[in-house]
Amino acid sequence: MNQVAKVTEERQVAARYDEPANQGDGLLGIIERLASNKSMDVAKFEAIVKIRADEQERLRRIEREDREDMARREWLAAFSAVQSEIGPIFRTNENDHTKSKYADLADIERVVTPILTKHGFSTTSAPVPCDLDGHIRMRLTIGHSGGHEKIYEDDFPLDNTGSAGRVNKTAIQAKGSTQTYARRYLKASALDLAFMDDKDGNAVPPEDSTAVDQDQLVKIRKAIADADADVEKFCRFFHIEALPDLPAREFDRAISMIGQRRTRA
Repeated sequence: MNQVAKVTEERQVAARYDEPANQGDGLLGIIERLASNKSMDVAKFEAIVKIRADEQERLRRIEREDREDMARREWLAAFSAVQSEIGPIFRTNENDHTKSKYADLADIERVVTPILTKHGFSTTSAPVPCDLDGHIRMRLTIGHSGGHEKIYEDDFPLDNTGSAGRVNKTAIQAKGSTQTYARRYLKASALDLAFMDDKDGNAVPPEDSTAVDQDQLVKIRKAIADADADVEKFCRFFHIEALPDLPAREFDRAISMIGQRRTRA
């Protein structure tokens, strides 16, 4: 064999192992190239494949953790926006036994659901297995369109007796009442809701549209400043363009609401 033929043959042999154009990519390509080499040590081959597989799994894990971290950040940012918009929940229902007002589940949902939905949240509530006798465990899941969710759970005693301790509900009524009660308390806790009495029934008399006078406006502004409250949020809550537009009928309620915020702070 002359020198030219020998060089040509060596190049052809080398091409079978070195040129990537005819080989697959990724882990499968590595396996194909190594398997075609009859002199490859089996133990080394297995070690190389394992190292490559471990590296790919590590990269997938990093990507997954990055996505989860981004979803958590989106959840927190959206949840912060929700809390900035949710005002106090007014107690509109009368408790005949305690002679006091309370906010039921409908009062909460009427305020919070549109705001949650606006910012990409959805909520689900469902009973889950509970080991505590005479109790129901409820689970609240707050999910976000970004992919992250938070789960809240608690155990609640069956609501099957009245204030005198006598059984006053059937088993199914007690179960339904307890689940409604639990949904209300879980959502109030998860969203950190505040409650206050709605002294005027949250009614808006159509004939009374007089705005606050100058003295009331000064007091409103001072109360907002002292409580470090958000003026824009305040205006959104009362559906007004600016503080001078606040109806005079809402003055007492506005002062009370701001005072509640200052007390919590």
